[in-house]
Amino acid sequence: MQVPSWDELQNLLIDCLNGKHLWATALAVFIGTFLFMALKSWWDASQTIDLQASAIQVGDIIPTELAKYDGHDPFRAILVSLRGTILDVSAGKEMYGPGGSYAHFAGKEVARALGKMTMDPKDCTDKVDDLTPEQLKTLEDWETKLKAKYPVVGKVVPPKRLTLQQLREYGGQDKSKPILLAIRGVIFNVSRGAEFYGPDGIYPFAGHECARAFALISTDVADCNDNLEGLGAMELDNLRDWEAKFNFKYPIVGSLVKE
Repeated sequence: MQVPSWDELQNLLIDCLNGKHLWATALAVFIGTFLFMALKSWWDASQTIDLQASAIQVGDIIPTELAKYDGHDPFRAILVSLRGTILDVSAGKEMYGPGGSYAHFAGKEVARALGKMTMDPKDCTDKVDDLTPEQLKTLEDWETKLKAKYPVVGKVVPPKRLTLQQLREYGGQDKSKPILLAIRGVIFNVSRGAEFYGPDGIYPFAGHECARAFALISTDVADCNDNLEGLGAMELDNLRDWEAKFNFKYPIVGSLVKE
């Protein structure tokens, strides 16, 4: 078989570009696509992923909120807590996700369990004051290892216990404080919805108990209370729907207490 000359190759390329020699055009497209995908795969693999920079910060959350990050919700990260420091272990979902060998750690505080090297769910707490020196050393080793591998995304904090009067202080006027509201005594942090619930928002609910208002689909501040007397089945369904939406969208930070 005679090898084509340079001029013949140039003419063949021009013909391919002009739509002639369809078999050659298809071959050229295939080879070009293959080379592009190979180079792209090499480039992607060569890039270092900064987990700390890419992780979503959850900030200060209470234990019941941490429990929502147990790997069962595909829209949430998988988190664990180590002496109150929250780590995003989503990169290790094969171990911490559902069915993984450490799945029972997800969404929990695991200091005691790691110190004792136990898989008992009862040891998923931050109680370490009775651990032996050897167990505390084991815990410290785990802390060093896990914090080097997974990004820190927040802290576990105690739930707030606020009176209605104290809740008023979280109405959005003080920029140093989060924007809070309550539904049937459960307090939600709605700061991420400041355009709706902040001082200039369309819903005047911040700093109030809003159960009746949500049931009535009312924006009257006079309806911002927990009195559900006289409400019908449809209105109570409205309230349950709003509670479900808030539980999904906004973090719970505590509960109301009597004056």
